[in-house]
Parts: sequence; structure tokens; C-alpha cells
Amino acid sequence: MASMIKLKDILTEREHNDWQYQLRDIGGPVFYRRQSDADDWQFTNIETFAQGLADGAKLIPHKAKDD
Repeated sequence: MASMIKLKDILTEREHNDWQYQLRDIGGPVFYRRQSDADDWQFTNIETFAQGLADGAKLIPHKAKDD
């Protein structure tokens, strides 16, 4: 039986692929995310961070110029 693509899966994938995630060590792990077309990072929680990466979102390395 052929695998059926679900609309929910497509929408969820697109939603998370529109986000970029970043992990910084500032006295402990701090989780950030931003829209792909945005310049500013915003705080997020570990659950959103992990789910975004699991759904295929991009992990951006931390560089001082991104602060």
C-alpha cells in the first residue's frame, strides 16, 4: 500500500522549516529561534527547540556577530 502524505505533516514541516534554531552556552544552554527571513533571535524553550529540529528545521551555529 502506498504511503499517503497527510496535510498536517506538510503544514507542520513547512512551519518548522520557516524557523531557524540556535543553541548558545551563556552560563548554561539557552535556546533561540527566528523566522528564516528575520534578523533578530527570540528565546524559545527546549521542547520547541527539539521539536523544530526533529521536524527538519535548520540549526545555525552561534557566532558573536549574530548577537
